[in-house]
Formats: sequence, structure tokens, C-alpha cells
Amino acid sequence: MAPAKKKNSQSEIQPVVLQNGIFVAGHPRSGTSLACQLLESAGVQFPSDLGADEYNKEGYFELSIAKELEKKLIEKAMTVENIQELNKIIRKLNEPKGLTGLKIVHIPSIFFYRHIAKKMRVVFIFRDPSDVKSSMLRRGISQFKLNWFENNNALVAAHENIPKNIVISYESLIRGNPKVVKAFKKLGFNVNLNVIKRDYQTQKNSRIIIPPEEKLLYNMLKNLEKESFK
Repeated sequence: MAPAKKKNSQSEIQPVVLQNGIFVAGHPRSGTSLACQLLESAGVQFPSDLGADEYNKEGYFELSIAKELEKKLIEKAMTVENIQELNKIIRKLNEPKGLTGLKIVHIPSIFFYRHIAKKMRVVFIFRDPSDVKSSMLRRGISQFKLNWFENNNALVAAHENIPKNIVISYESLIRGNPKVVKAFKKLGFNVNLNVIKRDYQTQKNSRIIIPPEEKLLYNMLKNLEKESFK
């Protein structure tokens, strides 16, 4: 008698293809929710189960299942269980008739989505690391799975490997820099800067000391932003 065939083997579970999606990726407290607001003004839907609070008054634009999967993908890559979770997320993104978006804060995980996306566009967001740390401490987050340097180094790698992307700073978003509109048009979106409420900004010009490598990376990111503004 032939042995029973194992269920849920790696070969039996194939990743669902993301038909058409837009990603917003950045370290926590860097302006990812602001970028999602802009894309929402251009007609993008962000499936979310995390509501607004005093720290993100317009909402987080996040799926809790997707946020948890980011960490699991970084730890164990495409296991059977992770593929099953990924498929749930992709089906949710494929379901609406219009364009849907997904916010990512553990930036290395975006490479796993890159392999299953047909038309992938990404808005990368960064912010002065001093203000990021000050903002995280303000809301009681002393640590994150990836530190600012690791996460934004992954941003640089993703920028280099995903053809359709732009790199935008929180500072440009909150100030309403008109070049932001031009950058979003490169990805096919007509955004409305008026949806951003500038009085929501709580951390600015923090004097928290950051390591030299973070200063170096921050300057590199600002140069990448200049390229997106051309």
C-alpha cells in the first residue's frame, strides 16, 4: 500500500499573484501613514483593521496580519505557514475592483512581495533619525525589531532592485513640497497635498544624538529623494 500523501507540502502551496498593487514602505514614525493618505486622495484603497489614535489621527492604514507576517518572513522566509498567510493578504488586496495598497514597516520583507507582484510600485518614506527616535520614545516604543539603520539600509537595497519606486522624506510631505506631487505622478498618481494636516507634527529638530553611520545614510536618502524629484 502506497504511503499517504502529506498535506500542505511546500510544492502544493503556491503563492497567489498580486495583480496590481502599490506599496508604502518606511520605518515606523517616518511618515508612511501620510503617504498612504496621499495615495488615498488619488483613489487607492488601503485595507486596514487598525483605527486612528492620538499618534496617528487619520489612521494607520495597516493590516495587523500583514504586519505580523513581515516579521515572520524576515525570520523564516517562505515557509508553508508564511505562504498561507501571504496568500490571505494577497487575496484581500486582489479583491476590490480599484487599486489597493499595503503599508510595510519591516522593509526587508518587501522583497518577498516583489517575487509575487505583477505590477509593483513602491513609495519609500524616510525621516530624520533623531526625530524618528524621539517620536517612538514619545509613544513608549524604545525598541523595534529592526533599528533605523538596518531598516533604511534595506530601503536603499529595495530602491535599487524595484524599478518603479520613489523615495520621499517626511519633511517634504509635512511641508507640502510641490515636488512631491511631481514624484507621485511618476508612479501614475495625482495626489492632493491638502489632505495632510501639518499641525499634527509633534517631533521636529530633535537633539537626540545619532551615530555617524545614521547621519551618512540619512544624507544618502536625501540624495535619493532629489533623484525622485527630477
